[in-house]
Amino acid sequence: MEDHVKSRWERIQKGWRKAVMAITPSRRVLQASGIGIFIVSLLFIAFNFADRLLSSVGIGYYLLTVIGYVGAAYLVAVLISFAIGLAGKTPRYFRQSIAFVIFFMLFFSRLGWPYNWIIIGSLIVFSALIFGGIAYRRKKRGPATVAFLIGIIGLGLGLFFFWHPGGKVPPLTNHKMLADLPEHIAAPDPTQKGKWKVSFLTYGSGKDKHRTAYGSDVSIETPSVDASFLLKPWKGISGKLRTWYFGFDETALPLNAMVWYPDDLEEPAPLVLVVHGNHLAQDWSEGGYDYLGELLASRGYIVASVDENFLNSSFTDMPQGRMQQENGTRGWLMLKHLELWRQWNQDPSSPFYQRVDMGNIALIGHSRGGEAIAHAALFNTLPCFPDNANETFDFNFSINAYVAIAPVDGQYKPASILAPMRDINYFVIHGTHDMDVQSYSGLSLYKRIQYSPAYTGFKAGLYVHHANHGQFNTSWGKYDGSSPSINQFNIASIMPANEQEQIAKVYISAFLETHLKQVTDYKPLFVDYRYGRNWLPKQIYFNQYESSEATFFARYEEDLDLQTASAPGVRIEAENLSVWKESQHNLAGSGHLSRAAYLGWNWEKDEKLIGKYTVDFGDSIQFDLKGKALVFSLAASDGSSQHVEKGKKDKQAKKEKQHSSADTKKRGQDAAEPQPIDFTIALIDREGNRMHVLLSNCSPLQPQLKKKLTKFAFLNTNDDAEPVPDFFYFDLDRLHREHPTFDQKNVRALSFIFDQSPAGVLILDDIGFMKL
Repeated sequence: MEDHVKSRWERIQKGWRKAVMAITPSRRVLQASGIGIFIVSLLFIAFNFADRLLSSVGIGYYLLTVIGYVGAAYLVAVLISFAIGLAGKTPRYFRQSIAFVIFFMLFFSRLGWPYNWIIIGSLIVFSALIFGGIAYRRKKRGPATVAFLIGIIGLGLGLFFFWHPGGKVPPLTNHKMLADLPEHIAAPDPTQKGKWKVSFLTYGSGKDKHRTAYGSDVSIETPSVDASFLLKPWKGISGKLRTWYFGFDETALPLNAMVWYPDDLEEPAPLVLVVHGNHLAQDWSEGGYDYLGELLASRGYIVASVDENFLNSSFTDMPQGRMQQENGTRGWLMLKHLELWRQWNQDPSSPFYQRVDMGNIALIGHSRGGEAIAHAALFNTLPCFPDNANETFDFNFSINAYVAIAPVDGQYKPASILAPMRDINYFVIHGTHDMDVQSYSGLSLYKRIQYSPAYTGFKAGLYVHHANHGQFNTSWGKYDGSSPSINQFNIASIMPANEQEQIAKVYISAFLETHLKQVTDYKPLFVDYRYGRNWLPKQIYFNQYESSEATFFARYEEDLDLQTASAPGVRIEAENLSVWKESQHNLAGSGHLSRAAYLGWNWEKDEKLIGKYTVDFGDSIQFDLKGKALVFSLAASDGSSQHVEKGKKDKQAKKEKQHSSADTKKRGQDAAEPQPIDFTIALIDREGNRMHVLLSNCSPLQPQLKKKLTKFAFLNTNDDAEPVPDFFYFDLDRLHREHPTFDQKNVRALSFIFDQSPAGVLILDDIGFMKL
């Protein structure tokens, strides 16, 4: 019976194999099919490319494009075919390990290219050589030993470069400090501790699961707020896990904060709210502004550092389940905290009864918090939520100062647009070595701020060489991210933490003194850092500044006519410029600032080609320049300054770039440091009288700051430098004393004469007259 069953099973197997063989194509058939697939696919590709390219570029470029794309695709196809064939002969554990490394590093670590594949390749290749060499040693000792040693050396070198902090870059020349320096501000150092003793307390829900500061030890219990109308990402599995960890959801967000405040106040104190940005939610961030809280409280401010850690990235987040577009909620929560302070200031039972100057409020935000304060500024003026009119607002707080520390911009867009800003005092600070927000994003918001004629105030910015993202917060520290992402960056060039904190203290304290206490002595610091150079670490700084009372006649936003300016009737002329265009001024991370004029000249081979750019006011505009300064913004461009004949390509510029790159490698970073740009600025009155000054009388134009942000240049995802504008100003009363015949009430034209530096390209914007 058993033999009979076995015989039947064998017949079934034989029949099955026959059936499979009957429908399995032979090797010859498969080869022919492959040729057919290739021919048909090639024709399909060629036809589609012809539809887009043939009529535009001609047959030559069309064929080169098709051959290039097809060749690259065929090479990948060969490699994939080889890999699949090889995988069929390997053990499943080997294949599973490779798949595990690739999937984990690409899906969970979210590393950028090519860094991700370098790590993946190193882990796979060197680990395989080490353990394969060990396993193979019994059969082939020589090859096994070689493989093992290569694996050990490769993995060792990889780990060394992975953990090594990087190398310091040779210092750049600070050309601004080599110019004539302005007189230092006579006021006291704004980082000096004040006369008040500082006290500390916390307020919060009283129910915090993880911190007694907002739980059993809380000083003032606060209600929760419902943010479900605004906070949409708190959902799905990640939302449930977030709720499980924190003990609340988006309908019951807590109002928690750490507060530093002065004892024995004789009068109500200005209120300052600080909000952190994104960091690991479980590595609490709000305590990292203690250095600001202690300083400002001693100088007579009440400072509350707001807890919004529950909106940060959490270990409970599933892939693609992180908080996104939540910065509007961060800003709205700031206003809900201000509602608490308004209530406490009016409540006799509150420890802050009549101790808060609600007419003098400042908001400070770091990173995502820096964007959040912009949304707070917007919501503060609106009657309702811009995405849902059923959610009404009634804030209307007297917020007189906004400070953004290394902010992002546009992660949340109210009504699908970048938040528009109007009539606010704004200060933004950013570091060149920010490895999280790698571009000066806060300048985009800076440019969007508009002023109405009746408003009095200013906006300012500071770009700091060698400052990073994390050291503005003492709990974040030196590293702007976690491993393995942060290990691609060159940490060695970052300034010491205490110096970065000092810069923040100088500027933030001075800004608040200016706008919350009406101390005018510190205002020059925002025009030019050299007015406060004795308070600041020795670094290169770029200032940005604009007063609400300025008159601008060239902002390059009005039209596409290169010969017109912003003010009606003003004309623009140019001579001998190799570059003359108006274009978007973008930063390294594609952060849009505004339109600006790009001007280039080159008289290295012909001194007759001295460039000139003239703004002619004609007879329609009358300016009284008494008590004013001529102001404008300049940035160095890395574009070519070569004169190119019409219809010819700029081959010389390409040669120069190649030679420059080769020289840099041969002679090192110092030899490649570009020189600053200088030129003549001339004002002409209607009688032809002229007064002129060199740009370097204020400061020569500092070249772009090369960062060496990563350990190896090919790991950079953005350009190594970006064209950040610097602010230039010229006291026209002082200049008039040197040219007394000039009629300050009858200016006719302004000329930029590029007669000092033989070649250069610069980005010019925001030309006007301003009372400083």
